[in-house]
Amino acid sequence: FLKDYADYHFIEGVTHNVFHTYTHNPQIGFLPPGTSMGSKIGTPFLRGQTWWPYMKEFTTYLARCSYLLERGQSVSDVLWYLGDEVAHRPDQDYPFPAGYKYDYCNPDVLVNRLSVEDGMIVTPEGISYRMIWIPDTKRMLPETLEKLQQLIEQGAVVVADAPKSVATLRDAEKSQQRFDNAVKSIWGNAEAGEITKVGKGMVLSGVSIDKAIEMLALPADVVGDVRWLHRQTDGADWYFVTPQRGESFEGEVQFHAHGNVEIWNPVTGECESVKSRAKGEYTIVDLSLPHAGSCFVVIHDLEPKPCVEPFEVASEKSLDGEWVLSFPEGWGVESPVKIDKLQAWKDLNLSAEGKAFSGSVNYTTTFIADKPESRVLLDLGRVDMIASVKLNGKALRTLWCAPYALDISESIVEGENILEVEVTSTWFNRLVYDASLPESERKTWTLEGPAADKPLRESGLMGPVKVIIGKN
Repeated sequence: FLKDYADYHFIEGVTHNVFHTYTHNPQIGFLPPGTSMGSKIGTPFLRGQTWWPYMKEFTTYLARCSYLLERGQSVSDVLWYLGDEVAHRPDQDYPFPAGYKYDYCNPDVLVNRLSVEDGMIVTPEGISYRMIWIPDTKRMLPETLEKLQQLIEQGAVVVADAPKSVATLRDAEKSQQRFDNAVKSIWGNAEAGEITKVGKGMVLSGVSIDKAIEMLALPADVVGDVRWLHRQTDGADWYFVTPQRGESFEGEVQFHAHGNVEIWNPVTGECESVKSRAKGEYTIVDLSLPHAGSCFVVIHDLEPKPCVEPFEVASEKSLDGEWVLSFPEGWGVESPVKIDKLQAWKDLNLSAEGKAFSGSVNYTTTFIADKPESRVLLDLGRVDMIASVKLNGKALRTLWCAPYALDISESIVEGENILEVEVTSTWFNRLVYDASLPESERKTWTLEGPAADKPLRESGLMGPVKVIIGKN
C-alpha cells in the first residue's frame, strides 16, 4: 500500500517526500507499537513497528526515485492556466487525455515568466510546453489577456474561450477598455471549433482539450495503459512507469524518444540494458510490471551495453514439502510448528492468540537441486508482507513488494539446500485480538487501533514457493 501510494504521487509530480511525523517513544520496554498519531491519518513511522528493522528498504526506494525525479527537466505538453480568480482550485481528478501531461500555471508565472521560442512556451529554466490551456475563462484581468496576446503573436498556441467580463474594479473604465481590446485582438476572428491564426500563433476556442490535441495532431508522449512521468536532460530521457492503480501490466509501451534503452529498478538499484524497437518517432519497449510495480525506462544516446536476455522458464520445482515455523516466545505459539501446507497464520492449527500473531516468523525447509547450469529464480508466491531470504546460511535479499522473487543462481548448490525465510507482518491482527481483552491482559498498546470485531488479515508466507530453472 505504501509503495502504491508513493508511486501515485510521484506520477502526479511530487519529487521529494517528507515524513509527517516521527513519534518519539523514549522509554525502554514499552508495549509495542507505542505512541503514534493514530491509525486514520496514514502509516505511523515509529520504532515499535514490526517492520522497523526493514524500513531502510522502503526509504531507499523513495530516495532512488526522488533522485531521478529531481534531475533534468520535467516534460509536459500542456500548461494549464488556473485562471485569475482568487482561491481557484483545479480538479486533480480531471480526465486528462491519455498519453499527455500538464503542469499548472498561476498568474505570476504567466505574466512574468513565460516567453516563446520556436513556437514553444518556455520558462527561464528551460521547461517548455506545446500549448496553454485555460478551461475557466469567465472573468480575466486585462494584464493576463495582454500577455496572452503577446505570447500568441510570438507563436504560442492557446486553447481557451473568450472571457465574459473583466476580473477587477480597479481603474474600471480603463481596465474595461484594455480588456475589450485584448479580447478582440485574440478572439475577434475566432470561430468555435476552428484553429484561428493570430500573429505567428494560434487560438482554439469552443473545443475540449482532447479535441484540441486531436486538431493540432500532437503526438502522445507515451502510448500504453500505464501511469508515467517524463524527465529529460541532454542526451537522455527517462520515464517513471507504473501500472494503473491496483493492477499489474504486461505488454508493450511506446515512448516518444529515440536511443538505447535501459530499465532501472528503483527497488533493487539494478540497471539492465534491454532490447527495444523503433516505430517512427517512438521507441517500443516490452514491460512486465507486477501489482504496484515500477521502473525507470531510460532512453539515452550513450554506447549501448549488452542486453539482458528475457528469462525463459525451463522447469519448476514446487517446495510443497514440510516447513518448520519458529515463532518468538510469549505470543501464544509453542515453537516449532511443522506444516505441510503454506497458508496464512490465521488459518493454521493454532490457538486464538496464535492465529492473531503479528511480527516475524522464521520459515525453514530443505530441497534437493541438480547442479545449476543456468539462471535459477526463487519465487515465494504470496507474502504478507516482508520476506528476508537466506539460502544455505547466506543472506540474500529482503523482499518487501511484488514480485516476491529473486535470483539464487550464486547460492544454490547441488544436492541438499536449506532455505530460510523470515516473514514479517504488520501489527494489525494482534491489535484486533488485544482490543477484545481487558487492558491488563494486552501485550500491545497504542493511542488508536482497529476494533475487536475487525476480521483478521492474511499474514505470513502463503506461496506457492517455487524454484524456477531458466533456459539461459
